[in-house]
Amino acid sequence: MTPGTKTAPAAAPPETDAPAVRLTGVGKAFGTTRAVADVTLDIRRNEFFSILGPSGCGKTTLMRMITGFETPGEGTVELGGVPANTVPPHKRDLNMLFQSYALFPHLSVADNVAFELKVRRSRPKAEIGDAVREALALVRLTGYGDRSIAQLSGGQRQRVAIARALIGRPSLLLLDEPLGALDQKLRAEMQLELKKIQREVGVTFVTVTHDQEEALTMSDRIAVMDGGRVLQVDTPEAIYERPATRFVADFIGTSNFLTGTLDATGLAVPGLGRLPVPDGHGLAPGTEAHLAVRPENVHLAGADDAPSPRADLLDGTLQQIVYLGSATRYHLTLADGTDLIAESRGRGHGGLSVGAGVRAGWDPARSRLLAE
Repeated sequence: MTPGTKTAPAAAPPETDAPAVRLTGVGKAFGTTRAVADVTLDIRRNEFFSILGPSGCGKTTLMRMITGFETPGEGTVELGGVPANTVPPHKRDLNMLFQSYALFPHLSVADNVAFELKVRRSRPKAEIGDAVREALALVRLTGYGDRSIAQLSGGQRQRVAIARALIGRPSLLLLDEPLGALDQKLRAEMQLELKKIQREVGVTFVTVTHDQEEALTMSDRIAVMDGGRVLQVDTPEAIYERPATRFVADFIGTSNFLTGTLDATGLAVPGLGRLPVPDGHGLAPGTEAHLAVRPENVHLAGADDAPSPRADLLDGTLQQIVYLGSATRYHLTLADGTDLIAESRGRGHGGLSVGAGVRAGWDPARSRLLAE
């Protein structure tokens, strides 16, 4: 050691029961633009976690702070219980999978997968071949090692990128819009494949995406972001069935919104009267609130039909019928001009036609009352 130099203090040993990632009060601004504001959340070990939100919501900046490509303006990032704000990216026990895959066209499949081990020299040369074969078997590409990248389909190329990212067995794998370059059918297949691989290897996966279906399909839990803030962290089912805000209810899937003022007997909506609300909403009378109802929970009946057991509430006119294969979607206009969407599985309600008068209703327990 050169005289006069000081060694950096050793990092604290990792906590064995600590989350894979812990963010505490994390924020980041670029000039006057606040990209991320006061984010606090834990990402558990060995879970598939998605950071979901529209373009510009701050999700990519948040991911870059986890990887170390950006330094938090405030707050702390911990990886495995160890503070990581000042740890450079190459010293963090993580890897990244980009949408572009970043594969080397002049190298074979095997050499692409082995690249990280050779650069980091983390394995003896004699072990690299076995490690590559094991990684290719994990992604169902046994026997593809000698092929060139140009000989592979889009899905196979992504599998090569996954094998390369996992061959070093990082504690954490971050995926940046990993399926965006694939067509719809292949994307659906790879959603299931990614989740299967994650379970097999037991590595924590954190994906950043704007695709709601992708997040719902793959994730154990989801953080929904907007305006630099995390609005809700929960399981896919809870976020879909029990959204915390109007934005979450609108961004995840499709929702109808009816806005009014809450009183002791329901929600008074101008032009539509008083609508029943779900029990246990926790809002005080006098609060302006949004009643959110998913289309699949809306029941339709012809104007001349007998009342439904679910209590038909609102009169409207059917404007459009859209057959989606697995479901039929009905667009109607209520008496006050509000648009409402109903959806039925399969061929839906027989006998309804565009221009017909209908009654729309729902079970109040299947709705959600939101103050913001």
